[in-house]
Amino acid sequence: MRRNLQLDFFRGVMLILITIDHFLSNEDIVKYFTYEFVGWVTAAEGFVFLSGLTAGIIYTRKLVEKGENFIAEAVKKRALIIYRNHIAILVFTLFIILLGFRIHDYWASYYELFSEKPISSLLLGMVLLYQPAYLDILPMYAVFILFVPVVLRCFKKSNVLQIFAVSFLLYLLPIINELYHFVPDIMQIRDVNTGFFNLLSWQFIFIIGLFSGFSYYQGTSRRYQVNKYLLMLSVLICMVCFIAKNIHVKLEGLDYLIARDNLGPLRVFNCLALFFIVIFISSKYNNWFKSKAICYLGRNSLEVYSFHIVLVVIFKPLEEYMNSIYSSKLTHTFYVFPLAEIMVFLLIIPALYLAPTLISTKTYMFWKSGAGFLPKEGWSSEVDAVTEDYKQLA
Repeated sequence: MRRNLQLDFFRGVMLILITIDHFLSNEDIVKYFTYEFVGWVTAAEGFVFLSGLTAGIIYTRKLVEKGENFIAEAVKKRALIIYRNHIAILVFTLFIILLGFRIHDYWASYYELFSEKPISSLLLGMVLLYQPAYLDILPMYAVFILFVPVVLRCFKKSNVLQIFAVSFLLYLLPIINELYHFVPDIMQIRDVNTGFFNLLSWQFIFIIGLFSGFSYYQGTSRRYQVNKYLLMLSVLICMVCFIAKNIHVKLEGLDYLIARDNLGPLRVFNCLALFFIVIFISSKYNNWFKSKAICYLGRNSLEVYSFHIVLVVIFKPLEEYMNSIYSSKLTHTFYVFPLAEIMVFLLIIPALYLAPTLISTKTYMFWKSGAGFLPKEGWSSEVDAVTEDYKQLA
């Protein structure tokens, strides 16, 4: 199966957008065009969908070629690599906060527990019960990837409707709970912070991506990818959402429809419609969306995403300082912050290209001495190939 450069490209685009959104302030005119400009859609939704899509393609192929036991071991190793990245970033962030100086002052409100209870925060972080700002995406993905073998096995047995029924019911639970509060919020427990993104909500878009990847590999998705009626419906949905979002339609009492943490229903429709438009165009024009520079980032998405968090922790305080030096007001809401924008486009984004070198899978070789962390001997070399498939899609 040929490598899908378009998939690499769009993952790379999502990583660039996420980096910009995490660095620039909400008042920056650049962020106005990178964060929810096209409607109630952000790069995070695209990133999670593409993660599911990639997993669906890769692990369906391995399921067919190697069998269920193989992919069960493969996802464990992949999840472990993601988890180790998370722990490394957690420890790095804790270290930076404890150093003090201006960085500490800036992040104090974001990582309060790091300052007050460093040991507790580290232990809670290791069991995924402390996921403050920017430290909540990787744990979510690690959890999702563990369920891939079970879901793909059900897809293979034609139990698609059953999987989507369960996924949809899980998706509805946080929304219903938001309205009626029948289950206490775990976030009310002292020092616990399970992150901004509700796993029960966001698994739905991951499952949709996973099924899309499964269907793509099986060759059953082509007739939908080029369906003009679905395209027209998707364009209509996106147009309505774009207009409603940008004329600031009041949704008093209906905020849950566009909620980002619980992935509101209107947001889901908006996301899926936009995704379909992109898929339609990509299918129609196979030679588009293949920039080598952007594909490189997408091919190394785990390393790039992990490294961008390191850059955010170090340089985000400097961005705020630069904004205070010089800014130009455009409207009553938006500004141009030229120094911060120059830093992002000429320093931060180019620095992402160092990530595959600085954060390589070879970095994890020293973990092999740890008991119980790796699959049984005999699986290792073949399972490593799945990790590489995430980069090669070959």
